[in-house]
Amino acid sequence: MNKTYHLLTALHFAACTLAMIWPGALIANRIEPIVLGLPFLFFWYTLWMLVLFAGMWVAFVVRHGGGRHE
Repeated sequence: MNKTYHLLTALHFAACTLAMIWPGALIANRIEPIVLGLPFLFFWYTLWMLVLFAGMWVAFVVRHGGGRHE
């Protein structure tokens, strides 16, 4: 894999991590509004976990071709 792939994967991981800790948690540290029945901070964490999962899944598919390896 080339350096661009590794850099983009690392930046995605870092951005998602920072969104869940400082400064992202300061932005979302509210009880209201209620989104999908969750306080906003819980929704914020859930959203960023889904974004992190999707990005890592895309990185896996790009790296391994998405096929099953036996």
